[in-house]
Amino acid sequence: MNTENMLDYTFSEDQELLRITVREFCNREIKPRIKEMIKNRKIPAEIIKGMADLGILGMTIPEKYGGPGYDAVSVGIVAEEIGRADPTVSIPVFFLVDNAWSYLISKYGSEKLKQDYLPDVVKGKKIIGIASTEPNFGSDVASMTTIATKDGNKYRVNGEKSYISLVRDIKEIGGGYVTVTKTSPEKPGTSGTSLLFVPFSEEHFDITYLEEMGREGSSWGAFKIKEYNIPSEYLIGKEDQGFRIIHEGFEFARGLISVISAGAALESIGRGVEYMKQRIAFGKPLTKFQGLQFQVAENTARMETALDMGYKALWVYDQEQKYHKFTRFQVSKEIAKAKLLSTTWAFDAVNDALQWQGAFGYSKDCPEEWALRGIRSFQLAEGSREIMKQIIARETIGKDFI
Repeated sequence: MNTENMLDYTFSEDQELLRITVREFCNREIKPRIKEMIKNRKIPAEIIKGMADLGILGMTIPEKYGGPGYDAVSVGIVAEEIGRADPTVSIPVFFLVDNAWSYLISKYGSEKLKQDYLPDVVKGKKIIGIASTEPNFGSDVASMTTIATKDGNKYRVNGEKSYISLVRDIKEIGGGYVTVTKTSPEKPGTSGTSLLFVPFSEEHFDITYLEEMGREGSSWGAFKIKEYNIPSEYLIGKEDQGFRIIHEGFEFARGLISVISAGAALESIGRGVEYMKQRIAFGKPLTKFQGLQFQVAENTARMETALDMGYKALWVYDQEQKYHKFTRFQVSKEIAKAKLLSTTWAFDAVNDALQWQGAFGYSKDCPEEWALRGIRSFQLAEGSREIMKQIIARETIGKDFI
């Protein structure tokens, strides 16, 4: 058999070492502080500093700007471990947003923008967020109303963004947003769309904080941007071509969501099984009941499959980004498949694990109660389930027939 062209998903020795290092950090620094985070509704500053010290913020940022220059699969390994450690998925959200969108800047940003922000992202002193959603649209980027008007060597930005992650974190720590704007509003559809990096400014941002269903440690909100002049060097990519490149950031984030969801769900299954081993009903542990055994088997099979799909999707993403071995549409399909199934199956698996724990599962002290609400957000974030289905259908049927 010719194995030369077969895919090899084996993690390298360095990647396995990375996993061990991050797992030790998560067990030592993250797991013991989850209840504290939920109570305070904020990720402890020591955890963010610890992540920076470990070199897992801005992981894809090149060495030139102080980063380690990791590939997407390695970022996925870290994302999975953090997803296993934090059932609320608050810290995973912080991690995936900062890593996905700092990557887009490291690839398409000007030298000035990179020098101004990327070194501080690696140190945890600045955060890169994404601002695309507006009050009247979510995935329909063509309907946005935020406008960036060119004025000499600046863009004057006015608009409103809503349901944005990390708003409090970016305000308190520093940083800004990869922001979707219209630079040529007269052009139809998405053809006049650009990406600008908009730094947070007390003067030009009017923030409203929103309360999430879950993800207690992650901040969420909306803001209005008023008459804010942004240097033209903060344009990401080329003017009016933002819609083309923004999907590279979304796809990276979706791939990370896939492995986070799978990792979190597998941890929930494990906790649920341990509970059933200890819980005696009708004279025997719950694990003796075949119906529950089958649920464990089915959920484990689905989530381990979803984890494999997530890593395959990140590998395909890497291959396209670095070597152009796949088309952008092939990447979109692999990423969409992974995100659709991982987030759907993870919610069901966590729900079953909660059910196995009876009344305790419904209590606020149960990690599965936290996880169920957190994982639910991933069926909406960075592209809804319906959008994932549209992408898969388009690439399977052919866009000319849809």
